[in-house]
Amino acid sequence: MSVKPLLEAACGRFPERLPVWFMRQAGRYLPEYMEVRKNVDFVKLCQTPELAAEVTLQPLRRYDVDASIIFSDILVTAMAMGQKLTFDTGHGPHLEPVIRSAQDLLCLKETNALKDLGYVGEAIGLVKQKLRPEQAMIGFCGAPFTVASYMVEGQGSKDYAQLKRMIYEKPAVLRKLLDKLIETTVDYLLMQVDAGADCVMVFDSWAGNLAPDDFREWAFTPANDLLKAMQQKGIPTIYYPGQGSAQLFSLQGLAADVVSIDWRIDLLTASKILDSQGLEVALQGNLDPLALIAPEEVLRKKVRHIIEQGRLTKRPHIFNLGHGLLPITPPESLNIVLSEIRDEA
Repeated sequence: MSVKPLLEAACGRFPERLPVWFMRQAGRYLPEYMEVRKNVDFVKLCQTPELAAEVTLQPLRRYDVDASIIFSDILVTAMAMGQKLTFDTGHGPHLEPVIRSAQDLLCLKETNALKDLGYVGEAIGLVKQKLRPEQAMIGFCGAPFTVASYMVEGQGSKDYAQLKRMIYEKPAVLRKLLDKLIETTVDYLLMQVDAGADCVMVFDSWAGNLAPDDFREWAFTPANDLLKAMQQKGIPTIYYPGQGSAQLFSLQGLAADVVSIDWRIDLLTASKILDSQGLEVALQGNLDPLALIAPEEVLRKKVRHIIEQGRLTKRPHIFNLGHGLLPITPPESLNIVLSEIRDEA
């Protein structure tokens, strides 16, 4: 059985070559993805295993990456719980009806991961058959706080005023919502592992909007419940604590194997912060996604800097971005990154 470099790093070992993949590596920057999207809306694409598998595999045909992450969305758990998800052009996701009261909670459904979200597992199974032996299959979910933020706001927000109002005025309602999301999401992640995921990633994309004490209570603790559940099953995990770096000071007791780092802090500084909390985790990251539009010599310099920072941490390192690929990303830029990584190795 071939060694999977990403799993080696996640398990605290130093693989022979630096593992690399890209968040949102399947998606709108690829012309072949846009061809698929001409004939199907986003939600239908996520719910159709054959199509989800196809777009998951598209970047693997172009790029020498060490992992595939299943094409889906963090809000499929909200759909399973009874909200309707739509994507309007230029406006991102919308969920309705919004959840803002104890009465609204009564409208949420009990979920069965295999029944309600099994299409994700089917897509994972289809992709797994096509991977090279050394490539890892990553499953993922939205962390409870981040999914709750959409369920309460109904869409993305600059200030998350409705969610923070709930924290301050109706904490018991938010607590119940998070508890429901924890239960739903643990089952969802285990279903993905049963389908073939080698490890799972928990995205807490909006946790950086919270003050440190609120982060610990409302974002970190629910996310860590997911990570602990995976740890008990021996499943390698990656945690993305959101954009910004302040959250790194509040990760005591983290049950993840890998912390994915935003580009707003360098890896060596992030490593020292994690050291201060006794966290012996691997690091993932952390190229600015917009560096991919830079001239080639600039991009190569930035990639080399991150590689060197990763070495200085004395921790296993998985090269990635600090957040997801953007639609304006030139596809060829990823090959530049990959050639620099392989040359450096």
